[in-house]
Amino acid sequence: MPSSIELHDHLPDLDPSTPWHTLEASEIAATLQTNLNVGLAPHAVAGRLAKYGPNLIASKQGATWVKILLAQLIDPMNWLFLALGVVGFLLADYITGGFLTAMALINLGLSFSQEYAAEKTLAALKSLSSPSATIVREGSEQQIPTADIVPGDIVVLIDGDAVPADCRVLTVTDFETDESLLTGESMPVRKDPATLTSPDEPLGDRINMVYSSTIVSKGRARALVISTGMSTQIGRIASKLQDDKSDLTRLQKSLYKMYISLIFVAIAGALIVLSVGKFDVTYQLGMYAVTVALSVIPAGLTTVLTVTLVMGGKEMTKHNAIVRKLKSLETLGSVTHIFSDKTGTLTQAKMVVVNCWVPSVGHVYVEPRGIEPIGNVFITGNVALESDPSPDMLNVIKLGKGSANTLNDPLHDFALCASLCNLASVTASSELAGDSKVPAYTTSGSPTEVALQVFAHKLSMSKPSIEFDGGWQPVYDFQFTSTLKRMSVVYRSADGSLKVFTKGAAEILLGLCTPDPERDEKVRVMVDDFARRGLRVILLAARSIHADEVQDTPDAWRSVDRRVIERELDFLGLAAIYDPPRPESASSVRQAHEAGISVHMLTGDHQQTALSIAYQIGILDQDPRRLTPERLKAVCTTGPVFDALSEAEIDAMDYLPLVVARCSPESKVKMIEAAKRRQFISAMTGDGVNDSPSLKIADIGIAMGLSGSDVAKGASDIVLADDNFATIIVAIREGRRLYTNIQRFLLYYWIGLLAAAIIVIVNVAVKDPAGVPVSPFTPIMLLFLFVAMTSPAAAISIQPASPTTMQEPPRPPTESIFNAEIIRDTLFYSLGFMAICLGAYELVLWTGGGVAAAECDATYTEGCEALYRARSTILFLYTLLSLVQSVHCRSYRTVEWMGPGLAKTLCDKTLMVCILVMVVVLNVFVYVPEIGRDGFKMGGVTWEWGLIIGGTLLWIVAGDVWKKVKDAVWPLRRVNPDLVQHVQV
Repeated sequence: MPSSIELHDHLPDLDPSTPWHTLEASEIAATLQTNLNVGLAPHAVAGRLAKYGPNLIASKQGATWVKILLAQLIDPMNWLFLALGVVGFLLADYITGGFLTAMALINLGLSFSQEYAAEKTLAALKSLSSPSATIVREGSEQQIPTADIVPGDIVVLIDGDAVPADCRVLTVTDFETDESLLTGESMPVRKDPATLTSPDEPLGDRINMVYSSTIVSKGRARALVISTGMSTQIGRIASKLQDDKSDLTRLQKSLYKMYISLIFVAIAGALIVLSVGKFDVTYQLGMYAVTVALSVIPAGLTTVLTVTLVMGGKEMTKHNAIVRKLKSLETLGSVTHIFSDKTGTLTQAKMVVVNCWVPSVGHVYVEPRGIEPIGNVFITGNVALESDPSPDMLNVIKLGKGSANTLNDPLHDFALCASLCNLASVTASSELAGDSKVPAYTTSGSPTEVALQVFAHKLSMSKPSIEFDGGWQPVYDFQFTSTLKRMSVVYRSADGSLKVFTKGAAEILLGLCTPDPERDEKVRVMVDDFARRGLRVILLAARSIHADEVQDTPDAWRSVDRRVIERELDFLGLAAIYDPPRPESASSVRQAHEAGISVHMLTGDHQQTALSIAYQIGILDQDPRRLTPERLKAVCTTGPVFDALSEAEIDAMDYLPLVVARCSPESKVKMIEAAKRRQFISAMTGDGVNDSPSLKIADIGIAMGLSGSDVAKGASDIVLADDNFATIIVAIREGRRLYTNIQRFLLYYWIGLLAAAIIVIVNVAVKDPAGVPVSPFTPIMLLFLFVAMTSPAAAISIQPASPTTMQEPPRPPTESIFNAEIIRDTLFYSLGFMAICLGAYELVLWTGGGVAAAECDATYTEGCEALYRARSTILFLYTLLSLVQSVHCRSYRTVEWMGPGLAKTLCDKTLMVCILVMVVVLNVFVYVPEIGRDGFKMGGVTWEWGLIIGGTLLWIVAGDVWKKVKDAVWPLRRVNPDLVQHVQV
């Protein structure tokens, strides 16, 4: 190790593709200029930190308040209101100018506060490594922050630690790590410092390496750091996730296009008014131009939209769906395909042994009690039971606690293997389970091994009792690997003899047993039969080890080829493990199909097991008339088969597979990419680090909150707090509700804006004696109307979902927010709205003699009386019609003002309060001259109340009749759920 301070340039450049697992530890130490015994010297660290950087997962800088404020300042709506406010001040109308400026500032403040709160919640990435670690420097162990670890450091790892960096293992003591979050493999990996030979060894099989953010599940080790920060395996994955998805959703893009269009319309309208007055800008003409511009600007829309999304996110949290990115709420309404994991999402992840098959014993039925190591065990011979045997069944032998001594040899050996070839534990706690007298139990280990250990407990053959009471001593473990799909343990019995116990995938392990064609065929039949019933099958085998096969020393066991030990095994039997579907999975899948959403299962299980679960929960139709063998082959495949297909071959498929068994993370990415090429909107579930790329590229990435990794959660849009598939359906329903409500309050705004715009444009032809156009609205009247519309719009945005929400097909991904129904409703309602308001205004104006005086907006005279009364009438009518319209916009088809809907409307507290407040406020405006005549430029009304009330009642009836007409002429589409399974949306 260099004795002088290392210079930046003298340090090696570390190639991330270097196969460190194939190099000797001494060779790596020489490359990294470190000492395997004493570690680095303190003075050698600074240069390494400068060259390799801190041991942190880099993230893009979070949103600051300055950035968010600047984003609001470039919002064209805010600038337009400020500009109109300035015009008001220039025309010496300080009330209008003040209101417009205040509205711009309020909108800016609300949008900033909401977005800043949301961005602060979402911007921070969680640390992916432990905050501190134990290292060896200058021969002594010391605790330092994880960020200060550098390549060349020696780290000390013990049970429970998070590995702080990628390391080459140096020494181990019964050392295992849980790499499931990185590799997806649930079994702990036993580590060994031996040098490997193959540079292409899969990540999960590099037993002399440990990786950043994995967890030490057992033992102690020393390891040499070879990669830190973004150069680690987890850092490389994180670097692929740095580029955020587009910040703008289709909804936001549509709204921004609408804003830009409206600005041009507003400018064009103002120019038309000014051109009518030949650009001789008087106070009255200038205010008319401001009125025209305001009439097409949806004031408050951005704020209502933001608040709607925030409230929607909070509502989804109540249903265990934590929304990390508010923009995903819009996309949820368009989801056409859900790609879901099986274990823990569609199933309960509560694995339990329910059936066994042991030669010369036959079938064994095990009473399922979850992780409770209690329950009956029945030998049922040739009958494979699926539930407890009835009392009258013959030839059923009941076994239970204390039965180990009475087991026949084959069943005893089978249970012995299940118990000893097992790293799980089942422990009774001091607490009681619920109100019963049965103690609660805690477990550790993979769900599969827990199930086998519970089975052994039921026969009084728990691992602790066998080791302590039976005298069995562990000698060596051959760890489980994803390529070999098996694990073995070597034990020494009380008489000193050695025996190997092995368990693993039946299709792999059967070939290592002593040949027996008749038995092997029987086993294959049993495996297929169990798998078809949705059971995961584990084969158990064992054999005695002769003294001349291997020297019984620790060094000899570490160097022995496991293939020498795992051969000519005696077949012991099959254990069939059941992971029951969640009770709500079948109904949730049915709801998805009714909503036109195709559900796909991507699982690592055996194909027959996956098919069985798919049948049980309805992903696949069991009717052979619809699901023919040819179609089944098309919709069900395995990961290796799917991965071998080219993009062109996948795109040529009639359907994307509904079930993919033996699925890898790469298969998920390939599936999402295929869905994107077909223009599908996909939701992908995942939990491990290796699922992060597919979660990131999916339209909606859904991470598991209970079992998911921090990296998966960081790459996701939504996190399920309960890991439940049913929550996804709830989230989609909520997404559809939110999007529909957004459409409805946009419709509400559009109706009012279009009606007002037409009214003010048409009235350009109405002039005073001086030839200057006279507006039916003043700017302050329009500002009041915008305020009056805000509460009803907000009420629309929180309406419950329509009863038909989940019976309608997903919104087409390319569909504009202004779909055919929105356009039809906008035209009918706005034209009808405009006709009633304009008709009443013109009637009052001309029956009163028209506009008989000039400059009425500047000074009131008797010649302005008819104009002021007409303005009061149209303001009253417009306000009441907008409140009626808010009820019409609650739904597209449901009648709200007549029949059963009337009671709901009358019980709407928001509506009733708004009506009461508006009527009181308007009466104050109209009948208090200092406010109405001097501020709003309008006067009191008398007989005009008949027009106001009559027009309001007419609009109530017209809106409900229009819904009936739509139902008859344009009936809603409904989904045929039976077709969704096989005909992709």
